[in-house]
Amino acid sequence: MDTPESPIVTITVPADVRFFRSVRLAVGGLATLVGFDVEAIDDLRIAVDEVCAALVDAGNGDDLRLEVCAQVGTSLRIEGTVPKGTLGFDEERFAFSRQILSVVADEYGYTTDDRSVNCWLERRLDREGSSVDAGTP
Repeated sequence: MDTPESPIVTITVPADVRFFRSVRLAVGGLATLVGFDVEAIDDLRIAVDEVCAALVDAGNGDDLRLEVCAQVGTSLRIEGTVPKGTLGFDEERFAFSRQILSVVADEYGYTTDDRSVNCWLERRLDREGSSVDAGTP
């Protein structure tokens, strides 16, 4: 649900690694709103990079569309979708992404159907060591 406490920000970028930096910056800013500390924000930037790379690999070259839901004080969820390419997910390549996502995300996954590819992750603030000090504004 898109509310002031849980805004959904939609980011659309070309399916080109040169534009991933913009996504990482946006995710870092939204993670700050949630209340994540610097280390968790760095983890989320790495994670969103993997999501973008997986979508580019499995997509047809069209723009990446990511929705980021920042639930203030709770969690950050990133979900990306692209039209499916002819090759789909490379399971071997995604195995590497899975290793990274399993460390930096609480939940993650991907799905495909006849038309599209979806990749997502979620990181909760209550994860040990991922929140800012309660006294920090």
